[in-house]
Amino acid sequence: MFGGLLFLLLTTAAESIYPNFSMQNNAISDLAALGTSTTAIEETAVLGLAACWIVGSYYLFRNTGRKRLMVLNLLPGIGYLLAGLSPENVNLTIHSVGALFAFPLGAIVVMLSYRSIRGPIRYFSIGLGALSLVSTFMIFFGYQIVGPCGTCSYDQRLDKLALGLGGWESIIVYPVLVWLIASGAYLMTRSSEGP
Repeated sequence: MFGGLLFLLLTTAAESIYPNFSMQNNAISDLAALGTSTTAIEETAVLGLAACWIVGSYYLFRNTGRKRLMVLNLLPGIGYLLAGLSPENVNLTIHSVGALFAFPLGAIVVMLSYRSIRGPIRYFSIGLGALSLVSTFMIFFGYQIVGPCGTCSYDQRLDKLALGLGGWESIIVYPVLVWLIASGAYLMTRSSEGP
């Protein structure tokens, strides 16, 4: 919960001071690029989210005997850690590998939480995870669906339509943040009720 709140608040602050930041055209990673006015803020957001995700996953699953589920839940946090430790303008390859761990696996973790959460929030987790996964598909594979129109002189990429790269990336990340905050609050109230 803390990692989701930290990322949301610091990213919002960074977007407000980054010169000419566009939610449609700029990726969230632009905020963490070395040499920008927002590097320290966004790096704190990304690394804080990564640390909270990793530590939270470890403590959530450490005594359950569900090692594979623990590993699956750790991978998105590791992805955010890789992306944070290697900003896009330092090593794009490592940064992209981090995004490949964080984005699709984060969405899958959100959807799979359906099995361990009770109450209406479980349906909410399926919707948020599915929204994040569809947006991940749009960024990584959307260009292959529409692609160049053959005889046309322009390239019509699906990920550029309507929301742009930054918009689609926000629709990957923000549903996961909402889920982190909601599920963290859920787990805190469950632990206060006892086993």
